[in-house]
Amino acid sequence: MLDNVNLAELTSPDIKTALESGYETVVFAIGSNEQHGPCLPVFTDVLIGDELALSVAYKLGKALKGPTVNLGCSEHHMKFPGTISMRRETLQSVIVDYVDCLARHGFKRVVIIPSHGGNFGPLAEISDDLKRSHPEVNIVAYTDLQRFVEILQTTSAKLGVTPEESGAHAGESEVSMVMRIRGDLVKEERIPEATGYVGAFTEKEADKIFEGGIDVLSPIGVIGDPANARKEHGKRYIEDLAYALVEYISTQ
Repeated sequence: MLDNVNLAELTSPDIKTALESGYETVVFAIGSNEQHGPCLPVFTDVLIGDELALSVAYKLGKALKGPTVNLGCSEHHMKFPGTISMRRETLQSVIVDYVDCLARHGFKRVVIIPSHGGNFGPLAEISDDLKRSHPEVNIVAYTDLQRFVEILQTTSAKLGVTPEESGAHAGESEVSMVMRIRGDLVKEERIPEATGYVGAFTEKEADKIFEGGIDVLSPIGVIGDPANARKEHGKRYIEDLAYALVEYISTQ
């Protein structure tokens, strides 16, 4: 078994050897660089995507973690400085090229996990085409944004955090995860001013954000309240998400 399954950190001969020894799965995330309120860095979704994909790869076994796509569809955050967004078709082209390369190298299963809400829809639109283009590859595209949020909220309940506090963007759950992954990048002194929209978050609210921008719900670009964020909570969120994703992948 490989001690390091991070594909980007391996040499090309090492990757060839890994393939020949049964490492035929690659897991990669699709993140973003976009505003995450007053206390999180703009590449929060890249950090979470990296950690989540790595955890899933280890849990699957005989799997490598591919480089996270570090830009996504973030037009709904463009009113906030620092956000860098790709057009929908640009992101889709990147995903197509990424999967094509993995297929050409002989990988037999490719798992794609969005770690940013705006990437679920674009991935869903091309998932069938990806599968038709590569019938020899088991392409598993996770495209259920609401279920992703529900998994986080289930964990929140176990931690004594309400779904409204946990939030869907820069709330308690995301701040906790970044505390776990790169705590040095969390501006904890700004957490008291980081309470955003704390109402219900359903498909209706998600559609409002995608259509009119996140500031329709929150002037500071936060969905949730990070007041109760904790490093130990972050570990639990990542573990629970990873286990849920592995369970889903095993059915595909």
